[in-house]
Amino acid sequence: MKKNNASIDKAKKPRGNTKTSRSQWLVEARKLLIQGGVDQVKIDRVAKNLNVSRGGYYWFFSNRQEILDTLLDEWKNIENDPLIKALNGKNTTQLDPFFRFFTRLLRERTYSPKLDSAMRDWARQYPAAAAAVKLVDNRRILALKQAFLGLDYAPDEAFIRARILYYHQIGYYAMNVTENENQRKEFLPTYFKQLTGFDLPQKVLDALYTN
Repeated sequence: MKKNNASIDKAKKPRGNTKTSRSQWLVEARKLLIQGGVDQVKIDRVAKNLNVSRGGYYWFFSNRQEILDTLLDEWKNIENDPLIKALNGKNTTQLDPFFRFFTRLLRERTYSPKLDSAMRDWARQYPAAAAAVKLVDNRRILALKQAFLGLDYAPDEAFIRARILYYHQIGYYAMNVTENENQRKEFLPTYFKQLTGFDLPQKVLDALYTN
């Protein structure tokens, strides 16, 4: 009980000039995770990147584990998943979920393959991270299956096609295939055809190239 009271008192205490926000600590911690893995996410390193003392950290987190838990919780939160948002958006045609999904992958504006890869590396060492990755992967595959069902594939085929598309993309990153955005645009129609069974309409290509 004393510990809880202390936490409440601390939350009510004026922050003073900490020079940082909670989100800034999370952003820098996420950068370190991507750049060097979970072992590089240290309070001192994050503080150094923010050009502040480590004391400011404790206004927002009680210990190192708390920021790690927060990074994991934010990543696995369905509301923060750009691929799920792409697949579950509003549709005017049955192919719309795939247009959005492939666009997210091609542009890498809202979707970060480097963050996903960092999470997978983390999962090799820690059960909590492994559980989070399994949750996210299964959720994305299920959403892809629903999109394939919308194309009138039978349930079993929709599930396998969802797996093939998703595992293909994960393998792409695992093998560290390096292509610029123009190269990805060039290959997109062929990938789209092979992975969905449908041609990518020219009007979609035109919109992609002009935006």
